[in-house]
Amino acid sequence: MHITWKELTVQFDPEKAGELLSDWRWLVGERTEFMLAGSLGDLFLRDETGQVLWLDTGAGQLSVVAGSHEEFRELLQQPNQVNEWFLPQLVGDLLASGKQLAPGQCFSYKVPPMLGGKVEPENFEPTDLSVHCSILGQIARKNQDLPDRTPIQRVTLSDD
Repeated sequence: MHITWKELTVQFDPEKAGELLSDWRWLVGERTEFMLAGSLGDLFLRDETGQVLWLDTGAGQLSVVAGSHEEFRELLQQPNQVNEWFLPQLVGDLLASGKQLAPGQCFSYKVPPMLGGKVEPENFEPTDLSVHCSILGQIARKNQDLPDRTPIQRVTLSDD
């Protein structure tokens, strides 16, 4: 299967980007802006200095990936970076299995890696990108100070 940027990204209205980041502001800060969403629900953001950040929503981790938008665009031309950030093989496997995304949806984890979930096709389902970001942002925030391998008994989400 031939995978293009259309399959690797989510078309999302930048005007509504604030809702994607609202449950992640504790990690990304107030001035960080949305740039791009991957079809697996990860976000690429720009901070106030112009650096590009990768918000790995499944792991609940934020990292600087480029010093500028121009550097980020250059990195998007490198197959190894695309493989690391967008997992095209996994996206292809999900699409080949019959899972499809409606506009504004991403492939979201049934159990995120930060709670012990696996990065495999059976652990993904189509979900609204806003819902994906909200749920995982809440889980990551509650999970941030726990020691590694702490058993999680239950997860409760709020509408706040």
